[in-house]
Amino acid sequence: MKKPELLAPAGDYGCFQAALKAGADAVYMGGQQYGARAYAGNFSRDEVLSALDEAHFYGKRIYLTVNTLMKQKELDRLPDFIFPFYEAGLDGVIVQDVGALRVLGENFPGLALHASTQMTVTDAAGALAYKELGVVRVVPARELSLKEAALLKKESGMEVEVFVHGAMCYCYSGQCLFSSMLGGRSGNRGRCAQPCRQPYSIRMGGGTGKPCYPLSLKDLCTIDLIPELIDAGIDSFKIEGRMKRAEYVAGVTDAYRRRIDSYLAYPKKKAPVPPQDRKLLSSLYVRTGLGSGYLKKHNGREMVTLGQPGYAGCDDGLLQEIRSRLLEKEMEVPVSFAAVLEADKPFRLTARSGELSVCMEGEMAQKAQKRPMGEEEVKKQLARTGGSGFFADRTDVAIKGDVFLPVKSINELRRSVLEKLRAARIAAFRAQRGNREISGIPSREPASAAQPRRGLGRPGLSASVSSLPQLEACLGSNGLGSGVSGTEVARIYVPSSAVNTEMLGRLEEARKKGLSTEIFLALPVIMRAETAAQLEHEKRLLETGLFSGVQTATASGLMWLEKIGWKGKAALDHRLYIWNRQTWEFWRDRMDTYCAPLEQNGREILALPAPGPGEKGRKEILAYGRIPMMVTANCIRKTAGACGKDMQPARESGQKNRTGAASEGLFLIDRYQTAFPVACDCRFCYNLIFNSVPLSLHGFLPELSESGAAFLRLDFLEESGKETEKILRLFAEGLGGGRPQPDYGFTTGHYRKGAQ
Repeated sequence: MKKPELLAPAGDYGCFQAALKAGADAVYMGGQQYGARAYAGNFSRDEVLSALDEAHFYGKRIYLTVNTLMKQKELDRLPDFIFPFYEAGLDGVIVQDVGALRVLGENFPGLALHASTQMTVTDAAGALAYKELGVVRVVPARELSLKEAALLKKESGMEVEVFVHGAMCYCYSGQCLFSSMLGGRSGNRGRCAQPCRQPYSIRMGGGTGKPCYPLSLKDLCTIDLIPELIDAGIDSFKIEGRMKRAEYVAGVTDAYRRRIDSYLAYPKKKAPVPPQDRKLLSSLYVRTGLGSGYLKKHNGREMVTLGQPGYAGCDDGLLQEIRSRLLEKEMEVPVSFAAVLEADKPFRLTARSGELSVCMEGEMAQKAQKRPMGEEEVKKQLARTGGSGFFADRTDVAIKGDVFLPVKSINELRRSVLEKLRAARIAAFRAQRGNREISGIPSREPASAAQPRRGLGRPGLSASVSSLPQLEACLGSNGLGSGVSGTEVARIYVPSSAVNTEMLGRLEEARKKGLSTEIFLALPVIMRAETAAQLEHEKRLLETGLFSGVQTATASGLMWLEKIGWKGKAALDHRLYIWNRQTWEFWRDRMDTYCAPLEQNGREILALPAPGPGEKGRKEILAYGRIPMMVTANCIRKTAGACGKDMQPARESGQKNRTGAASEGLFLIDRYQTAFPVACDCRFCYNLIFNSVPLSLHGFLPELSESGAAFLRLDFLEESGKETEKILRLFAEGLGGGRPQPDYGFTTGHYRKGAQ
């Protein structure tokens, strides 16, 4: 039975040492840059280097978090940031940005690359898309079931790391723009302000419930599931908590350490969790209760802390017990000594730790003139290893004849031997982890800045629709529908959840009339193994021949298209983040267009690559539409007690009923009475929570016209057919040189300043 890695968090050096003392096999931490916990203490360059030596001495590993999305200048500086840690034997990096994966893989051979949970990997297909970049371990979305995580490992052949304890995000990690859009603090940049922990009312069917905390999940605790996780072959058990104090790190790590070791020692016994451990885990900075997360269920009201979600206080007695039992103890490695003293020969001392040994010679021993030196006296001095990290487990002393050696000389040689043995342990552990000898600083030429392409002509309009009236308005833009003509839409995206028989008939009719508009089928935003069979519906839609392209928000979607042999175009949604040229280069040959990210400012968006007509990787910019701020496995409607189906049978039977992605009269109402629309995709069982007002970049159309973008995209969610026509006309007039004056409330998002 394989022993899994126990991976603990560290927000500062004290937490790092707490993790080691409590039995962690590895520790993950962030430096002063690039980490997804900008408000943790984090580690200076020297602290990371010191921690690497200390961890490797004790046979432990360190992974550095580099799990933010990176602007071009930041990515160009990444090699200089990583190099000293790589040289010191860094064991791995946890990464979100595809461009960062490319840069790290090209510059640092042998460095283990781990795909962060921020990459929203939900199945083996998504994992395999990043395997070609050198990723060896995946931290999948926390929403996966245990069965899905095990299947991902089996089908990808990659290591899988699963969160086992700590706070839970409501949104799929990496897909949350809530904090970013409301306050400018981006979770993708490590600065989440946690709006999910604020109160909201649920409005549904005209009625509004009392304020509660429907977006605040209970903390994760899988101590009871450890045997199942081990049996499933999960490689690493990860504890969340880089923002938490040393007592939390030590107490939680210790409880899971003992649980893992107990099961590995007696797998058939299946002993229950000790009551004292269960009590400890429920008392250490818990947010109103614990649950097993998504490992055994898809979602549910019982997973949410509908009451006040603030952290409960910790008993001072418990904290003191953890300090005295774990934090105040010394970590020491056993060492055996073999000393040889003979008159007129150098004092010889050998120290052995595991498979390593060091032998050194010291001062010349003298023939005793008065009292000869005895074995116990030598052993006493060799046992004084305090502060070295070693303790004398066994000491053999051979004295030949009557000899004398100053105590000072014994102590000096002992210190020298242990220092050399310490260095040998550190070097040996690095070698075991596959780090190579470094002959010089790796080549790390910064990528040339991407320049906007001028003279490519005015961008066309593309539109995403979620209802038949919206589709009619867009078809009417070129005279093939009931809407206004003269406002041509060059491309229409239709979510598969919105496609019905009537819509298919309308598209077929338009094709027969000579429709020139490209029609793209938009795949589900989240694709998982548990819903893979349901993609037969999307496959049949593509086989109708009505769609010239497919839009995907995930790497899994691209891999699925390759699997079914799709030969048409592929468009990447803004959720598949392209923040820099290296990321664009990786995806370029697999895409026709990409949508610029929503958290960059105008200058950064305009600087993204913009190939010309007929080239791959053309740019699209979202110019209008409600921004999807969360994609969630948990369901607002179900939390409100209004789910129309039994979830568990649905998961097993490949549910066929669904609710379209358009408005359903479901809203979250915040404390300022702002309403956020919620759409439920019941076929694939996820929610989309949208911003209260649409993004509208109508005031920037002159510069957007010169951006080199192939399309400016308009996303329609709740708009009626008439409203859709009006907005189409407004943007067409603006692109034609007019000054559009909208009659709707709007936001310009991050276009002016960008996210922090």
